[in-house]
Amino acid sequence: MTRTGVGHPAGARRLAAAALTLALGAALALPALADWLQPDPSFKDAQYSLRAAQRDTVGQGRNAVRLDTLAIAHLRLAHFTDARRLFRRVIAIDSLDVAARAGLARLALFADRPAETESLLAGALDADDLAPQDLLAAHIRLRRWTEAATLAESLGMSGRAEMLSRMAEGDTGTVSGNAEVRIPFMRLLPVPLVRVKLNGQSVLMAIDLGAGDLLVDDFLGRQAKVRLLTSQTPVPWGGTQVTVRNAVVQLLDLGGMRIENLPAGVLALRKWGLMMNPDGERVAGVIGLNLLRRFATVIDYHAGRLELRPLGSAPAVPPGARRVPFELWGESEMMVYGSIGGGRRMAMWVATGVPGCGIGAPSEVFEELGIKAGVLSRVMKGAGGPLQGSPWVQASVPGVVVGPVAHGRMEGASGAMDSGEMWRHGVRRDAVLAGDFFRGFRLTIDWTRHELVFEED
Repeated sequence: MTRTGVGHPAGARRLAAAALTLALGAALALPALADWLQPDPSFKDAQYSLRAAQRDTVGQGRNAVRLDTLAIAHLRLAHFTDARRLFRRVIAIDSLDVAARAGLARLALFADRPAETESLLAGALDADDLAPQDLLAAHIRLRRWTEAATLAESLGMSGRAEMLSRMAEGDTGTVSGNAEVRIPFMRLLPVPLVRVKLNGQSVLMAIDLGAGDLLVDDFLGRQAKVRLLTSQTPVPWGGTQVTVRNAVVQLLDLGGMRIENLPAGVLALRKWGLMMNPDGERVAGVIGLNLLRRFATVIDYHAGRLELRPLGSAPAVPPGARRVPFELWGESEMMVYGSIGGGRRMAMWVATGVPGCGIGAPSEVFEELGIKAGVLSRVMKGAGGPLQGSPWVQASVPGVVVGPVAHGRMEGASGAMDSGEMWRHGVRRDAVLAGDFFRGFRLTIDWTRHELVFEED
């Protein structure tokens, strides 16, 4: 028998011919593929603006206005290294340039350096419409409640101002009792649920890094006598903005760790809660990032528990753990970078409480990637409606990569992030990194290094 394997000349010739055929076929298919896989108009506009700014800056290395324009174009597309370099060049030319100061302030806020954001925005609030929002977020992260309340009122955010004024009265988030707790999940899917005490009443609450302050169900909040304020305010949650009634939870008991006077938002969660715990009791609300970042936090999807320790005392992480850097946009939106189906680099909003999928995105993003939506998923139909008014559509995603963590084919949700959220902070973001992506991992949040640490069993 004649061998014609890879090492045999005939086999090698056949492989070379096959490779040439594939290459020619791919080359011929590229124009059609390029016509099909197109980004949405707002993304294309941002790309065109960048190209125009690059052209207009040639030979204009000392022109602060044109350098600002180029830096802002990079910033909008999350090219932060290029934007920072250009903004710093402008500052070297003119230290009072407001556009450069505002751009560097936003980058500092994303890197969780709010004091630097405050300093840079002094005298630069007129740079753009988002600069006052960045300053408000910096005040809030630094717990400068009085300054934040005054600024919110000046921006016409009366509901936010009332809540911040209440927090300025003091004793917000006082912690007592157990310094370290391990709280078992009462349910893992579709989102982790833990049993806590809300003003002394035993209830179930979900864990979601995509929420900011506590969210409380209106019915169970009344039963627990949660203190309601008079105003309402929009807050980011679940890939969209929801309107909540401002409130204060007088006491939240997490396995013997007691936290007093926590800011909260009250809204109707009955339909959402039925999907999170269809066979059991009503879900009382959501524990979000603002509370969790007060502690060294571990969300252990493998062992099925939430671990909270004093800040700075996180458990040792084994050498094989994988680390994913994160940023904080706005007041409390955790962001990472990854790709979907081998596509371009994308900013992704971490929202562990989004159920039934590992990745969600506006329909425009899935269309760009050529990911076709399928049949309406029962879980997504129930989960999407209460938050956004329309069901999410299930789509099979060929793979998701975030830093060194990769998943093969997994469920996606088209519509699980509003299109309006893609440019919320003046920078493009494309997707929500949802609950199923984290399943099976022990997830440690390193707040000092700004990393998510993934451990496998």
